[in-house]
Amino acid sequence: MSIKINLGAWNSIFAVPSSVVDNGLKFADGVKLKVLLCVLRNSGKEQSAEEISACTGVNVTDIPEALDYWVDMGVLQKTSDDYILPPSDSVSSSESDLRKEDFTAETESKKYTTAEDISNDVETQKNRFTVTRPQKPDYFFTAQRLAVDEELKILVGEAQSALGKTLSNSDISTLLMLKDTCGLTVDVILMLIQYCVSIDKANMRTVEKIGVGWADEGINSIESADEKIRRIKQMNANFSVVSASFGLSNTGSPTKKQLEYSHKWVEEWKFSPKMLREAYERCVDSKGTMKFNYIDGILKRWQSAGIKNLDELYEYEKSPKKKTGRTSSYDIDELEKINTLDDF
Repeated sequence: MSIKINLGAWNSIFAVPSSVVDNGLKFADGVKLKVLLCVLRNSGKEQSAEEISACTGVNVTDIPEALDYWVDMGVLQKTSDDYILPPSDSVSSSESDLRKEDFTAETESKKYTTAEDISNDVETQKNRFTVTRPQKPDYFFTAQRLAVDEELKILVGEAQSALGKTLSNSDISTLLMLKDTCGLTVDVILMLIQYCVSIDKANMRTVEKIGVGWADEGINSIESADEKIRRIKQMNANFSVVSASFGLSNTGSPTKKQLEYSHKWVEEWKFSPKMLREAYERCVDSKGTMKFNYIDGILKRWQSAGIKNLDELYEYEKSPKKKTGRTSSYDIDELEKINTLDDF
């Protein structure tokens, strides 16, 4: 005798972690759920964004954001090569509770009919931050706000014109997050977008990253945004002077520390390209490579001695009044102790 149980659709099933419901379901829109279910269904298989898009109907550009959402929720872990499910004991109960508390703002489906309704609900959205970054509103909340919020409509229209493309719902939710959660004004957001266009980074991921940073710095007016952009441009210009003096090319985006060094050498200490080159060559001769912190030590000694050009430097090094009695204007032993974490 043989027995066969026909489970129908249940003959083929796959597991969904409980944390999907416990931590992430409340604020996950259809895009995020589609992407997660597709990934879980094909676990163990390598999938491209195009394949996930073909399976789910989700735009390819929205897939990284959906995956990052589940990483933030602790459902997935991101490694250098792929996404994996975290070990069952990797998230403690207290950490799980913390994630839940981070997402207590109400964003269930609501109907907005008056400006007062919008204003009241916006207050519940402000300052709603995850552990790493502000959380974007979901698809339904964004669509409902766009239908009745004239200011948001204007922002979306202007952003589309500046970026030269039609914004996706995910893009619009980014603008809504910057406006409501981060507290940036429409004018400041538009200035930010124009700045991103001017540096050839006209994409919403860059707009979001810089916008969140501005919000953290309290940049919420046209004047403060204009000053911030001016400072950024000046610091980049200073780095260009330094990199040209050092003979560098294809340096990529400078680090924060490199920008700070360049600003100090060019803007504050007023060293010429020739003096910067001299410090660079002495660093390479001594260390065999370029080290920004070592060059800073050399220039600091020259600054303290009031040396501003090569003639003054050579005269200083010939002077018998030098306290160290060495043939250089800097103490090699002292500079060896400078923290190497600041290297280029």
